[in-house]
Amino acid sequence: MAESTILRTKRDGQIVISDNAGANSYTLAYEPGDFSYTIPDQTTVNTLDRGIFGATPSLRPGDDQPMTLGFSAHQRDVGDTGGVYATLEDILYRYTGGYVDTNWVSTMGANADFFTVTVALTIDGAIAGEADKTLTFNFVRLTGGASEGDPNVVTVSGTAYALRPVLS
Repeated sequence: MAESTILRTKRDGQIVISDNAGANSYTLAYEPGDFSYTIPDQTTVNTLDRGIFGATPSLRPGDDQPMTLGFSAHQRDVGDTGGVYATLEDILYRYTGGYVDTNWVSTMGANADFFTVTVALTIDGAIAGEADKTLTFNFVRLTGGASEGDPNVVTVSGTAYALRPVLS
């Protein structure tokens, strides 16, 4: 099968954030559809011969670089003071005693130094008569903030400590 000729749009995407083994998950809703990601892969070690590339450059892989991602969502709820459900901001800030702080487990394990999650972007293939495709970003440390407006907006940034997303 050849690459599709049907263009995908923001209407085709869905973002899901989940914890260790997906026991808990949060599906974003009421968001503008501005998910972005960067996959820098590995650094390149370029060894020159007296400052010259030569006929064939001497390139070797260097350090792995983490992926970055970002998106925004319209603010619907800051958090649940009763600890019954997760909100986007509860995932970002893990309010002391909040639902995420109490119920979610880092994808790096319960005793990890940092709280990480899995972020999955699924692109619906129905418009093209194809299967859905999902990019899964593992070991993501999310940060974010919010700003007032019409509507209020929550801005999310993430660093995924894996070399590449998983395509499924």
